[in-house]
Amino acid sequence: MRVGFSHFLAAIFSGLVMAAAFPKWDYNFLLPVGLIPLLWAIRGKSRNAAFWLGLVSGLAFYCGLLYWIVYVTTVFGGLPVLLGVGVLLVLAGYLSLYRALWALGVNWAAARGHSLMWFAPAFWVALELGQTYIISGFPWEVLGNGAYRFPLLLQLADITGVYGLSFLLALVNVSLFVMLVADQGRGPRFRHLSVVAVLVLVWVGYGHYRLGEVDQRMAQAPKMKVAVVQGNIKQGDKWKKEMVQTTLERYGELTRQVKGARLVVWPETAAPFFFLRTPQFSAQVQEIAKESRAYLLFGAPAWELTPQGETFFNRAYMLSPQGEVVGYYDKAHLVPYGEYVPLKRYLPFLGKMVSMVGDFAEGPVGKVVDLPEGPVGPLICYESIFPYLSRPQVENGARLLVNITNDAWYGTTSAPHQSLAIAVVRSVESHVAMARAANTGISAFIDPAGRILWQSGLFVPAAEAMDLPLLTGGTLYTRYGDWFAWLCVILAGLTLILPRR
Repeated sequence: MRVGFSHFLAAIFSGLVMAAAFPKWDYNFLLPVGLIPLLWAIRGKSRNAAFWLGLVSGLAFYCGLLYWIVYVTTVFGGLPVLLGVGVLLVLAGYLSLYRALWALGVNWAAARGHSLMWFAPAFWVALELGQTYIISGFPWEVLGNGAYRFPLLLQLADITGVYGLSFLLALVNVSLFVMLVADQGRGPRFRHLSVVAVLVLVWVGYGHYRLGEVDQRMAQAPKMKVAVVQGNIKQGDKWKKEMVQTTLERYGELTRQVKGARLVVWPETAAPFFFLRTPQFSAQVQEIAKESRAYLLFGAPAWELTPQGETFFNRAYMLSPQGEVVGYYDKAHLVPYGEYVPLKRYLPFLGKMVSMVGDFAEGPVGKVVDLPEGPVGPLICYESIFPYLSRPQVENGARLLVNITNDAWYGTTSAPHQSLAIAVVRSVESHVAMARAANTGISAFIDPAGRILWQSGLFVPAAEAMDLPLLTGGTLYTRYGDWFAWLCVILAGLTLILPRR
């Protein structure tokens, strides 16, 4: 069948509709139908045409979702606008390959007579798993994250992780397409409708049951008063030497506004100097911890002398109420071209987008820091988008997740809203509360069921305290990880290699 302008238009429309379903637009009702125009566009086309239609749809989606890349690269990376757009297109182009492969696979499976009801969602999840791990990984706003505003739908993540949510949303899209468009009689249409209706009822029913169970556990769990402090330090001022004193004074003033907290959390690199290596400023941070009579978790760059030479870390320190260092966490998943340069040995002409103290080294995965009430699992910056980082922390005893970040890079774009949405799912997967401290916002408290209890505004100073339940985390997903996603990989792989049907 010939590919016309209407097919490309439908593919682009599908990508834009799906982008609009995510923050900050949040038209979440589009999630169950956003893939239908793409499915219509590739129906009956050649495999080559399906691939290109999927690629175009992916470009529309990722350019709409990640447009903030242009802001970061031009405002803070110093690139001309055209080069900034080029960086966006390179990243969007790579991520769009996953959408193109999905369209190609769906087209191929349909031509061979396989049921799209199961293959299409399974293949979607298999590709999302690849997006999580391949080339450092960048699972930014996978399909299941779009349900972050609906705790009733999120609870399945404690079994399957976010991938189960993606599977069901893709299944609803494919099922509606099959019922509305495919050539079939009334009987097959009714069967499709019945299957999807049963699955959605089970999905909602499990959410209802699980919410009640988690709420009961939260009511009985010990509580800890946690405070988050949002300093609202402009990114352009953050690393100026003359601003360090002002920064510490602001964090000290905001910390004094929250009384009685057991744990106070400052954002990523809230202390913009080498802590313990800069005595004057380090002493001020320790005094603030003593004055607050609370444990203080804050971000600061660190360096150690190793056999390989000077090694830098993006670190979160934990201070006791006496101002002593009782633990620390080093960022385990670094930002490519932000905190290190991939393939630097082979591509020496490439550098970091933003100059800092040097290339950072990764810390160990799953590390926690201890409090008398129980371990805390820190996640620095975009580490919150990776399930494989928070899951082992809960397995290692974390009863609270703490996400410290600096989203000042993104201005007032959709990125801070998207980052918060993704963090919600991490709490649900392990049923552990999260405290989130962001330099310029959005700071938040999230309960173990994925409900946002409080969130700050953007680019305003803020200090807020809340009693959070300390659940003993542990779910089927925490114990067995991405078993569901790997099952989808096997199912999709078998479909691709086995004969017709």
